Parts: sequence; C-alpha cells; structure tokens
Amino acid sequence: MLILSLAHAASVTELPPFLRGDVVIGYQYDRLAGSLTEHAATADGDVDVARRTIQSHALRYGGAFAVAPGAAITFSIPHTLRKTVGVTEWSRMVYDPGTETGTYAGTATEADATIAEGAGLEGVWIGAKGTPFAEVFESRGNRATWHVAGAIRTPSANNNWYTITTPGAVEGAIGSRGVGEGGVALQVATAGSTTFGASEPYISLSWTDTLPVEIAISADDGAVIDGNAEVDPGGTLDVSFGTELVAGKNEASGARTAFDLHTRARYTAASTLPTGIELPAVLSPEAGLVQVAESLELGGGLALNLRFFKYFELDLYGDALYHLPQRLEHPYPVYSGADTVHVVTGANVVVRVR
Repeated sequence: MLILSLAHAASVTELPPFLRGDVVIGYQYDRLAGSLTEHAATADGDVDVARRTIQSHALRYGGAFAVAPGAAITFSIPHTLRKTVGVTEWSRMVYDPGTETGTYAGTATEADATIAEGAGLEGVWIGAKGTPFAEVFESRGNRATWHVAGAIRTPSANNNWYTITTPGAVEGAIGSRGVGEGGVALQVATAGSTTFGASEPYISLSWTDTLPVEIAISADDGAVIDGNAEVDPGGTLDVSFGTELVAGKNEASGARTAFDLHTRARYTAASTLPTGIELPAVLSPEAGLVQVAESLELGGGLALNLRFFKYFELDLYGDALYHLPQRLEHPYPVYSGADTVHVVTGANVVVRVR
C-alpha cells in the first residue's frame, strides 16, 4: 500500500493520507466597490451616477476524508453572516424619451441607501477529489502532482433573487434577500504542481456553473411580479498561476511555514437575473428579468500557510482584482466604473487528522 506524505505537494494539490482527513473552518470578507457610470448620459459624454459597494462576511465549514490513496470525498457548507448592497451619491432613474429607456442623469441626489441585505446558508457542496499521479507516490517516480475534483451543490430556497429592491418603494423598506443562487450548481476543477527546491509552482483552474431555476419574483411590498421566472446565474471560470515558497519546516514535528504568491483571472459568463439586483431604483421593477453582461477580473494575491505542528495549521490570504467595466442590466446603459476593485480576504483554521 502506498502511504501519502504531505511533504512534496503544494497546498493546492494536497490530499490527506489514506483513512485520514482534514476539518476546516474559514472566515471570508468579500468587497466589490466602485462607481456606476452611465454611458453617453449627456452631450458631454459619460456621467458617474452612483457609487456602489457590495460586501459580505461569510463562514465556511468543510472537510475531506481520504477513502483510498490519492482519493478523497469532500463537503463544504458556505454560510453568509451578512451581505449588503449599498449605494452613495446616487439619484433616481427617470424615463428618457430620447433613448426610450431609463436614465439617472440630471435627477436629484438621494441619501445613502442600503438597497439589499441578506444572510443564510447557500446550500451544501458534496464532492470528490483525487491525484491520478503525485510526487508523494515515490515508487512511481512522478515529478509532478495532478489534482482533479468535482462537486455538486444542493439548491437553496434562501436565494438572492426573490425580491426587487427599489429604495423608497415602501417607506423605510430595504430589499430583504437570501444569499444563495437558488438552483443546483456543478463544479469541476483541476490543478498541477511540482517541486523545485524550496519552491512549489502550480496552476489551478475551476469552472462553477449554477443551473437555471424557476422562481417567483416579488416587489418590496410582497406583490408577485412574475410567478414563473427562469433565472440563470451563469458560470464562473477561475484561473490561478502561482508558487508556494517554503520558508521553513521541521520534519520531526511536522511544522511548516510557506508563502503563496499568485496571479488570478476570473471570468463570469452572461446571466439572466431579476432587474434591480445591483442597480438602485430601476425604472421598471415590473420588467422582471434582464440580461447582465459577462465580466472579467484580473489581479493577484498573497497567502501565508502556518502549520504549527502536524495536526494544526492556520491559513491567511488576500486577493485584489481589478473588475473591468461591465454593463449591469440591459437595456439600461449603466456600467461598473473603471475604478471598480474586488477584494477578498480571509483565514482558515485546519485540523489535520493524521
């Protein structure tokens, strides 16, 4: 029987040894912020019509158990403690007869507003992962580790789409939503790493796709706008290139310190969502579904892996991504501004059953 050692694999391709496992509790802060720009809003060109901030605080409970050498089953439960969509320096949308759509330009500035907030579980991820070949299988002479994974997420009734958020539609109302995407989601991922002295370069790719789901869309006052709307959140491709630099390790205790430097690209496909999800005070909330354009984010980050001894480690990480301008809702000519930045930071506590 081949016994897995963890000394020769970057964290992104690491698996627990046979009949052993990992238990993870993680915290993550996610913030996307920047201006909203209406294209050709006036004769002078584009106009900034609001500043938008989407932020969330979330916990994740998860784990992996190796059912065979190089193969493990996994689970993950994302739990959002609070997610908000806020706008400042914004104005209400009015009808523009010139374009036959809505415009924010030229209307009075409103007080800062939280246009939506929510919390709750997002479903449960159940999956499997494995290493068809790996450096830990020393008798095979593998010079690299290849990691493959797949998972499915259960649907969540606590979804993000069931209300239209229009500040002021009901006195004092804030659009209360869930945080999930409603339907079943599928994820496939792969990664590869190798070892060069104290460095472990790697590449990882993942594709996550949420299947379309039929929901009832309601306004803030509870009135049903569309009882059979098919929402399609689309999919996301995430690609990372990086290297893990081992600063020090102790073979006897299992202690290890490593830094992870990486670049990252994140592509989100076009989607079909209820209007007013990210725009303040849309012209026609009764319009139901709208098209949201695809988006691309580019950036990088740093992670620190502190394994204090064989059975316990702490991971700290942070990424900063530039969010390229994106049209938020068709038919409105409103785009995320060129100053939009997406920041993700967090920490994982890992108990290593060895």
